Amino acid sequence: MKRKIITLFLLLATAAGVATAQDGHRYGIKSGIVTMKSEMGETTVYFDNYGALEAQKMKMNFMGMNTEMTIIRKDGKTYMVNTAEKQVTEMPAMGADVNFLALTDAVKAANKIKEAGKETILGRECTKYTMESSQMGMTMKQTVWVWKGIALKTLSDGGQFQFGNEATKIEENASIPASTFDVPKF
Repeated sequence: MKRKIITLFLLLATAAGVATAQDGHRYGIKSGIVTMKSEMGETTVYFDNYGALEAQKMKMNFMGMNTEMTIIRKDGKTYMVNTAEKQVTEMPAMGADVNFLALTDAVKAANKIKEAGKETILGRECTKYTMESSQMGMTMKQTVWVWKGIALKTLSDGGQFQFGNEATKIEENASIPASTFDVPKF
């Protein structure tokens, strides 16, 4: 059960933060706070330095269990922080190798990315993409609504389960304390 919850958090984090870039610039604004809602709960995404630093704080109810998890991405690594159990799991950077600010033909082909129109979310015109990515041995079909490299809405289909999230609030160029991206030492 615990493993399923961790796997779900990884998939949710991948869906919410699907872009990575070699120069660290994933987003078209320097910093921000994006609040996302899903059927299972709420995720608040904090980012700075154009997405080179990112922290996702998730509060979820999965199968009757309330869980809180923080995922921090920085320095080419991903850290899953479970404060309740005082655990930090370090792993290589996660997420599909997609930078929506600079899509190449090779990345489009590798991820089966297709543009599927435009839609407005929170007053911001988004480009809608369909794509497929493989994570942890599972193929995920996704529809992603992207504004300035930031996914403001995602719908994901993993075959046995479907989930989505959508931004309910975005603060552009927010002042974010550096401690937001600190990995705790338990």
